[in-house]
Amino acid sequence: MPTTRTAFADESLRVRDGLYVLAAVIVADNDFEDVRRALLDLRQRRQDRLHWREESSKRRTVLVSRMRELPHSGVVVIGSGMEPGRQERARRLCIERLLTEMTSQGIMTVVFERRQPGLDARDRVMVAALQRRHSVPAGLRASWQPAGSEPLLWLADIAAGAAALAHAGDDTYWTELSAGFTVRRFAVS
Repeated sequence: MPTTRTAFADESLRVRDGLYVLAAVIVADNDFEDVRRALLDLRQRRQDRLHWREESSKRRTVLVSRMRELPHSGVVVIGSGMEPGRQERARRLCIERLLTEMTSQGIMTVVFERRQPGLDARDRVMVAALQRRHSVPAGLRASWQPAGSEPLLWLADIAAGAAALAHAGDDTYWTELSAGFTVRRFAVS
């Protein structure tokens, strides 16, 4: 029987650069506990979770290096040309691209990082619309969880942050991570 895999997704925005990045890290379900344990061990004292934006460059290097050792693959969708104030439109387009890519790889479960209840509700409506239009299979299961309660979302945060930096010209971290990821770029405007 084939191994079931789940995607964990998070975004990174660079509004000034007109960039919306949505990353999904795919982990085999039977690797969840080992990967979670490794991520929890990377936290520093008083740190509830790993969060790319709050890490120093030295820590980012450590996180990327450790992430490379963990069993995963992934997809990064980069929407460029995002107009100010149009982040939700860019998100919808990126989610559609990401889910299409996930289902083409046989991934039928995607966990997104929870944002705010109203914004998550918009995402749910959009996923249901994609299923009704048969853009993604009806059997696709999408859920939203807080990053503090699901360490596997931290992998997606790291990937999205590194990919966004690379797109803006600093590929220090992405060069080390990129081999395990498929990258899809498109214009959101």
